[in-house]
Amino acid sequence: MDEPASDPDRGAAAPLRLSGAVRRLQRTVQILSPRGRHGARVEFAVYRFDLDRRRVALYVPLAPDGPAAPPLAEGDRVDLLAQRYRHDARDDARQAEAGAVVALRNHDRGAAYACHSAFRWLMLDIAPVGYTPRMLRAALWWTLGLSLLACAAIPGFALAIGSSTPWQRTLVDVAALVGLIDAAIWLPVAALQLRWRLGRPTRRQRYTEQAYAALGFGSPLDPAPGLIEL
Repeated sequence: MDEPASDPDRGAAAPLRLSGAVRRLQRTVQILSPRGRHGARVEFAVYRFDLDRRRVALYVPLAPDGPAAPPLAEGDRVDLLAQRYRHDARDDARQAEAGAVVALRNHDRGAAYACHSAFRWLMLDIAPVGYTPRMLRAALWWTLGLSLLACAAIPGFALAIGSSTPWQRTLVDVAALVGLIDAAIWLPVAALQLRWRLGRPTRRQRYTEQAYAALGFGSPLDPAPGLIEL
């Protein structure tokens, strides 16, 4: 179980609750990648705007993962939660920002957004989970589909090259390796998801639940109809 948070920790983890009309909206495209490491580089549309005398940033993954229509326009009436950046993660663009948007309800468009993808890379004191259960299900089916396709192709290759060649054994080893890699990736994920459903969330999972509840988004395990997960 998580350790009880100290008073300073609670202050750092408390999100900003803001509401009002969007002002000084600016859109840029930014590439996020793991800090100091090689890895996936993902493009985000970043909407920076003023709300309730604070400037915040909304990170939206570009298509095909993001929404087809822009989530914001100048003057839109919104409610949102934003989380502060860590002090050592503030670049020039973030110096004047209060933080990154965690969840947003746009009253003028009748749309609700929960932000997750950007928090796989952004450095914050605390943030929502980077993958929701719905995102994980989609990724799991995609991974299993590729793995099954690869395994299904192995008998065809074995038949083509002949059963007496050393390559047949190599193909069997490759299939076993694919299964081991899938298990190494997904078994820890499944364990965390099971703990969550059994009422033992991690610190980030608990934070995500609180953010959803604050804006009436239901639960990450059972999101409200129409909620758009970014």
